[in-house]
Amino acid sequence: MSKQRIVEYAEEISHGNPKSRIYSGVSSAVFYGFMSVSTVFLNKAIFRVQQFNFPATLVVGQMTFTLVLVVLMQQLGIIRKFCFIPSHFKRVGLLSFFFVLKLLLDMSALSVVNIPMYGVLKSSTTPCVLLLDYLLRGRAAARRIQLAVLVITLGGVMAGCGDLTFDSVGYMLALGSAVCTAAYVVLVGKLGEDLQMDSWMLLFYNCCWSLPTSMLIMIPTGEISRLASYPYLTSGSFLACFLASCASAFVLNWATYLCTLENDSLTTSVVGRTKSIFQTAGGIFAFGDVQIGVLNLSGVGLNSLGVLWYAAEKYVEHGKRQNKLKQQDLIDKAEHGRASNVQAFSVIERDGSQLLLSPRNPSNLSLCEDVHQRK
Repeated sequence: MSKQRIVEYAEEISHGNPKSRIYSGVSSAVFYGFMSVSTVFLNKAIFRVQQFNFPATLVVGQMTFTLVLVVLMQQLGIIRKFCFIPSHFKRVGLLSFFFVLKLLLDMSALSVVNIPMYGVLKSSTTPCVLLLDYLLRGRAAARRIQLAVLVITLGGVMAGCGDLTFDSVGYMLALGSAVCTAAYVVLVGKLGEDLQMDSWMLLFYNCCWSLPTSMLIMIPTGEISRLASYPYLTSGSFLACFLASCASAFVLNWATYLCTLENDSLTTSVVGRTKSIFQTAGGIFAFGDVQIGVLNLSGVGLNSLGVLWYAAEKYVEHGKRQNKLKQQDLIDKAEHGRASNVQAFSVIERDGSQLLLSPRNPSNLSLCEDVHQRK
């Protein structure tokens, strides 16, 4: 059998009903994009509408919700069971530090900065990642990607100079979050390369570190003592908003997993990068805290244009790499028969400034046995 025929045969046995796959692929991509945007709006609402200025408490709620759901899904067999590996858990410690710091700065920035400028400031994560890659790994991005990042940065500077609601503290918080996000992305990418860790296992380890860390942060910030005097603590609307925000963090992870599973990491990458355009557009009208100026609007537009350019460049780059891997995977599948019924799992991979899930089809070994054999 020729190589071309092997690929065609593998596609026939793996694709199933084309219409069904198109529907599930599009719906999962839309769901991921919706959750990416709505999570920001939910967090903004709880700070601005509910006046709940307790970022560490919100992080504790999100981590608790996620940890309970991951354990429950594992017990119900929805996701593959994994064992606790102390050496891996220790390596996640530094990663979790940046993760918690990123979340706290994110929440604090959202409480004082409007959503369009929050998105613009967070886009500085990309140049920070490129800089870290160059300093730590000696890797320089392609010239066209560098130019796209330059447009993103120039747009951000223009938008900041024309921001009529400028808040220096909010800007420092958002930029600090971008730096922490860049460090988090680089560290996760490194761990993904070294350990090939299941994404749900990494999420579990991260929660185990982040939950007690967030609880400890509540003490010096005075959130524990101030929480008792919060006037809407028993309000139905506040509780609904708080629970929705806690759930959204987990649902976003699940949506990312589904989008990658039903499509591929390339689709997830494109949706993840372009969703900020819709987030910015919606944020202009959502909370009434945006004062539109010509310079500010021009800067936001230029920043969005840079984001689209960057997404397009990464789409081409990532697509070439994925096509090679997919073709080889199809050949292997056809030569060795149909895939087994073992649950697939996904490992974390890094694509520039974004984290992606890469599906893996393991053997009949459990994840614990896989790890022990690699040792």
